[in-house]
Amino acid sequence: MKIFPRILAFSILLIAPSILSAQTSWSNAIAAVSEKSSAYYDFALSLGSGHPGSALHGIGYERHICAIIGRMLGFQSEIRQAETFEDPPRTVQADPMEIMQHAVFLDSWVAAARNATSMTEIQKKSLWNLECVGEHGIPVSAYIDDPELHGDFSVRDGTLLVYGDIDWGIHERFTEALDDHQGVATIAFGSAGGSVMDAILIGMEIRMRGLATTLHGPCYSACPLAFMGGTERRIWMGPGPHLGFHRVYTTSGAVPLDDEIYDQIGKYLVLMDVDPLPVLKWMASAEPSEMHKPELEELCVPGVATWIQRTCGF
Repeated sequence: MKIFPRILAFSILLIAPSILSAQTSWSNAIAAVSEKSSAYYDFALSLGSGHPGSALHGIGYERHICAIIGRMLGFQSEIRQAETFEDPPRTVQADPMEIMQHAVFLDSWVAAARNATSMTEIQKKSLWNLECVGEHGIPVSAYIDDPELHGDFSVRDGTLLVYGDIDWGIHERFTEALDDHQGVATIAFGSAGGSVMDAILIGMEIRMRGLATTLHGPCYSACPLAFMGGTERRIWMGPGPHLGFHRVYTTSGAVPLDDEIYDQIGKYLVLMDVDPLPVLKWMASAEPSEMHKPELEELCVPGVATWIQRTCGF
């Protein structure tokens, strides 16, 4: 096993052992890892491997994005496990599929690095807290407690990505972001939740504009309400991202289940063509400190998602 504990975990050996980490830029690292991925890809084909197809798409991406962002944020010791991997030897006795899988694994690092370098500091911290802390060997003590981590946006290939909390007033910023990017067709969520009313307003804005929704990370608490505003609601298979539900709460604690907020949520879901009963049941089943995460298959029948890879909506 190899561990590269300095600036660019995967890139130092890939470029040259003599190059110091401090002299290595992210652009150089991306170029070096991309070159190595191509070498593994070509070697796999020479051994008789077929093209990888969609089965291996994105393998290792979640781990890579956490390792890269963790290093950018200064969590070198916390990401040691995420930065540890083994290069399979390129020999004629090698398993062609193993070699091809490693090529895709390195390709995922390249994609993660490119995405990470385009993120703002708030987006990096939000993704770190939501998708990385407690995963890939990263301790929960690495959570960043920063009051400035409000919701943020970026646009990539016709998709508006939503990061961070759905804080009070985010609906107005969300609308402004859409007005500034008229070509957006899809909204991708990754959020720990926040304001129920802002989530509903965002969902209604999405529906009014005829936009689709998907996930780029876990979508918890109030976030699924915004997600369900999409005219099409797509989720890809894999270990994540996923939806999570729990009871509405305030600073005083959980809101009683007979509170009118649940009636408002139910009426909103009906407008979004979603069966409210399963959703409200999921919300009621988990306290504010807990999270009910339904299986992907459970999201199809009530219309929470209209398409799930290999599951529904073909």
